[in-house]
Amino acid sequence: MKKFIILAIALSMTAFAQANSSQVIDPYYEISDFSVEKVEEGDFFEGEYVLSRDTEIGDVIATAREIIAFGKEIYKIIEAGKPVINTNYAPISVLPLGTKYGQAITPMNLNNWQSPKFAKFKVTYKNGYGAEVVSFTYNVNMSYGGKFGDQGAYITNAQIVPENVNVLWGYTFNAKMSLVGLTNTGSDEDPVAGATLSLSYSVSTVIREDRNNMTIYIDGNGTIQQM
Repeated sequence: MKKFIILAIALSMTAFAQANSSQVIDPYYEISDFSVEKVEEGDFFEGEYVLSRDTEIGDVIATAREIIAFGKEIYKIIEAGKPVINTNYAPISVLPLGTKYGQAITPMNLNNWQSPKFAKFKVTYKNGYGAEVVSFTYNVNMSYGGKFGDQGAYITNAQIVPENVNVLWGYTFNAKMSLVGLTNTGSDEDPVAGATLSLSYSVSTVIREDRNNMTIYIDGNGTIQQM
């Protein structure tokens, strides 16, 4: 009987301690604010662009009416607060479907590529004290405007490149990119390739985890737009 009473008291004290500890959370570990802003946009240089002949094409990852996407389904960008050095994957290319080259088509089979374009974004997380605990700046890069037989506007070398990441002690930050949609905003005869990219990121502490997604639309006319 005494053992039963002692056990009951111990369980009650443990439950009481857990209840109180769950109510008192250090604001340092609490995410109170999250924001995304575009900080810059432009071309790397002006004029028509000549693609490098060693441009990688990657695997077929999606197809839609008149267009086909090559690359990789998911790209890790930040892992445990550090940029992932992706030297062995192909950026995303969205090219014409049903050509004489079939799925062997490459960006080099197209012409009129425009100068690579970029848009720079900054993701910020703040804690309960208003301190910036995670700061992540990245570029969305691509070459656009490629034509096949003087028709269409296509995309190549589309990727999200980390520029700067700062993560305070006690926080873990991860980010990855994936292609989630293809569209043709032109006609069957003169397609304008469009792609929707998803950038997913998570911030975690010993207490909790926060997940967010940002959707970015790009197209063969040079559009880079946060949705």
